[in-house]
Amino acid sequence: MVKKSSLTRRAFLAGAAGAAAGSLLPRTARATQAARRVPPSEKVRVAVIGTGGMGSRHIEALISNPNCDLVALCDAAKGRYMPVLDNVEKLCGRRLDGYQDFRQVLDRQDIDAVFVVTPDHWHPLLTILACQAGKDVYVEKPVCPTVREGRAMVEAARRYGRVVQVGTQQRSMPVFQKAIDIVQSGRLGTITHAGAWVGVNEWQMGDNPAEPPKGFDWDMWLGPAPWVPWSPERMSWMGWHDYARGGQLTNWGVHLMDIVQWGIRQDRPLSVQALGGSYLGNAGQDNYSTIEAILEYPGCTVTWEQRHSNTNANKGYGVTFSGTQGRLFVDRGSFVVEPEGVGIKEWVGEPEKSWAYPPHHNNFFECVKTRQRPAADIEQAFRTTTAVLLAGISLKVGRKLHWDGDTETFLNDEQANRHLTRDYRAPWHL
Repeated sequence: MVKKSSLTRRAFLAGAAGAAAGSLLPRTARATQAARRVPPSEKVRVAVIGTGGMGSRHIEALISNPNCDLVALCDAAKGRYMPVLDNVEKLCGRRLDGYQDFRQVLDRQDIDAVFVVTPDHWHPLLTILACQAGKDVYVEKPVCPTVREGRAMVEAARRYGRVVQVGTQQRSMPVFQKAIDIVQSGRLGTITHAGAWVGVNEWQMGDNPAEPPKGFDWDMWLGPAPWVPWSPERMSWMGWHDYARGGQLTNWGVHLMDIVQWGIRQDRPLSVQALGGSYLGNAGQDNYSTIEAILEYPGCTVTWEQRHSNTNANKGYGVTFSGTQGRLFVDRGSFVVEPEGVGIKEWVGEPEKSWAYPPHHNNFFECVKTRQRPAADIEQAFRTTTAVLLAGISLKVGRKLHWDGDTETFLNDEQANRHLTRDYRAPWHL
């Protein structure tokens, strides 16, 4: 029986090495395992792969969740997952199993589901291998660094009959559910524009190669990414194109554009154009600090604004919907509608306690048992991820691009289409 606890993020991170989350070894040709059907009366048995910042948030929530049993952790850095194992044992009185090789987790037939909380470049392959191994998957956003990988994730989930929930937890938050109800009710009139805004990429970058920390398998952490020597700067991995395609564009961008596409009932942009730069010299090596993008959808334009001093309706990030009768602004704390004549009062939700949102976890666990599609199903989250990836490609090639949502290719632009996939470092492959 898991004891309730108030385990803090600080407690999890105390003594852990400062390396980025992840684990992992090359893909094997292991046959697909038969998936165990979890009876409604039983808890879902879970393993977490990746015990860094976001991984620690999930672990903190999972150990006190009555709907699951957290049984194992996995990370490329022993110096990170060992302290977590120690802290969980102190708080809960039981020792979780720890692994540095994710294949050992997938080989366990008593594990029903895995949480993939690694850097972005590992999300596709780990999700696909877990589906093949008969596991249901909760994978963090963005689901993929490239469009082709995301489509392969969707196909794997469907082929192997797996539940795949994505960590776009705003889908399960009442503040966004209520805001979307208003947007889709017609009370704002016809929505002709929507937008999302956030601050800038602020990672200070350099590259000073050194020996990896003791117990940290750098080759495992890199996985399909190009080989480079370890450096402490690469542990701020969101600033590097090898591990994340866009920094905040694909970090906060997926969260916020997910709400945009939900509200406008559209998930296939027709065109995209993006501009940006690192004008103060303080962005990641590959990912610009400041970005402006505009995406065209049927009957609606959508903007992405990533800039300094970026506040709307007293919100430093958020989503707005502009209709012919009014405008709504929403973030995780509240939503407001203007003008006052529309007659919709500000709605304030509960303060956000953790990025690992327990109701979103519980939706996943319920779907593991019922085999229903979750609130943030992989197909829907892949299409949201695609939108921000397209903006990043437009930024890369420096021009407006036209998108075919059926074939998932750019129209008459082979140079842009080459960015829809990436090479994997041998022996890794999809």
